Amino acid sequence: MHISDATVGVLVENQYQEIEFWYPVLRFREMGANVIVIGPSADAVYGSKLGHPVRPEFAVGDVRPEDLDAVLIPGGFAPEALRRNAGVLDLVRAVHDRGAVVGAVCHAGWVLASAGLAKGRRLTSVSVIRDDMVNAGAQYLEDAVVRDGNLVTARLPNDVGSWCREIHAAIEDLPARPARSRPLTPTRRVSAVYDLPVRVKQRAVAPGSANYTQYAAAGEPA
Repeated sequence: MHISDATVGVLVENQYQEIEFWYPVLRFREMGANVIVIGPSADAVYGSKLGHPVRPEFAVGDVRPEDLDAVLIPGGFAPEALRRNAGVLDLVRAVHDRGAVVGAVCHAGWVLASAGLAKGRRLTSVSVIRDDMVNAGAQYLEDAVVRDGNLVTARLPNDVGSWCREIHAAIEDLPARPARSRPLTPTRRVSAVYDLPVRVKQRAVAPGSANYTQYAAAGEPA
């Protein structure tokens, strides 16, 4: 498959790592791929670790596995929330199982573990989650980038360039397929240009609850 014929989904949640998200979004757009940004909700704004806001183009529930030729999972602390979202895990697992490409960098190995995709696979990640990967059954490698079939993993932001090269190669190895009956065409495009940074904050999921959720707020006091 030529990269210009591919649809590449990039997942986002609060506290995503900026380079690991924006580099593949912009690089694969420049290559001519149809890059779509997918979040738990298409109506929410998600903030990066430094406050860069992203409003997804699609909610995870609006995307079918057959819509995607690749799904990429940036790191930061966003994977901690993504791995607890059943819809995200179902999508990542189904994209993988149909033979399309799954890419994960840094802490995104957590999503692979929770989706059951790490067991028996050669992969890498940020070193602080090495034990998580080994306990999930992975054959952990110290390499900057590891490709095992349709699974492409990388360690850190400095490795994202090489990660994208391997993802590109994996997409090019996919067989060509007929035009989609329902191509994903966003009504708006996620842009790196923003007027106001957001602050990622926490709130209890219910009054008196010890469980907290994160949200991105613009213009609220610290």
